[in-house]
Amino acid sequence: MKTRIITAAVGVLFVVLLMIFGEQWPFLFAIVFGLANAIACVEFLTARKLQKSPLIMITTLIYALAMPMIAITSLWYLPLYLYTLLMFTYMIILRFSVNIKDITFGFSGVFVISCGFALLSRLVITSGGWHSFFFVISVVGPWCADSAAYFAGSFLGKRKLCPTISPNKTVEGAMGGIVGSVVGVMLAGIIFRFIVYSSITINFWALLVIGVFCSVVSIIGDLIFSVIKRDCGIKDYGSLMPGHGGLLDRIDSVLFCVPFVYFISETWGLLSLQI
Repeated sequence: MKTRIITAAVGVLFVVLLMIFGEQWPFLFAIVFGLANAIACVEFLTARKLQKSPLIMITTLIYALAMPMIAITSLWYLPLYLYTLLMFTYMIILRFSVNIKDITFGFSGVFVISCGFALLSRLVITSGGWHSFFFVISVVGPWCADSAAYFAGSFLGKRKLCPTISPNKTVEGAMGGIVGSVVGVMLAGIIFRFIVYSSITINFWALLVIGVFCSVVSIIGDLIFSVIKRDCGIKDYGSLMPGHGGLLDRIDSVLFCVPFVYFISETWGLLSLQI
């Protein structure tokens, strides 16, 4: 627990610094997202020992680094097209050294991870100046849901939620996660409305929907990547974050929430300037 708390504190400090400097230089978000995307994708490929293929690793690294940066431009589709073309071409070139199922596994995982980071980059950087707000709203729901579920499950958990996939998850933990997600998102909205950006009006009904939706989807995302870990015979995707595992172990629940936040922002709207 001590190690988990220290690592989390360092992570929070890094996020705060990113928001402070990112407000001045928004492209810094894209650079950080690109680096994080590359690390998460490498962790995913390593789970299936695909790091042994230089072609696949180099191609994936270049794609993962570039995607969050190019996602904010009108050429957002180009890296995805080129990566798809190359990965399926490798099925021909590497057919005697790499199993086609492994290449398909690697492509699908990298696709999901990179789409999450690409949409996060597009949402945060093209937000019209409210970069930190959109970043926090995108990640605070699933992260608060994870933390609340962990503590609620530890103290109150009795009924197993999905014992064959994740034995430690409980129904009580999931309920605590819903409360934690909603409270976290709404509290973030209040802080940004009355402390950080006093000149905006925030759509709290939209935040409520995001809080509830992300709490459920974060559980699904975590279970999806837990199934993959079990299939690959590993406990964690890496050891970058002591007490938490790899970076992918920490952001797996976020990846499926970001597209929904982006959808709500584009269709319903999360904030507007006060008149």
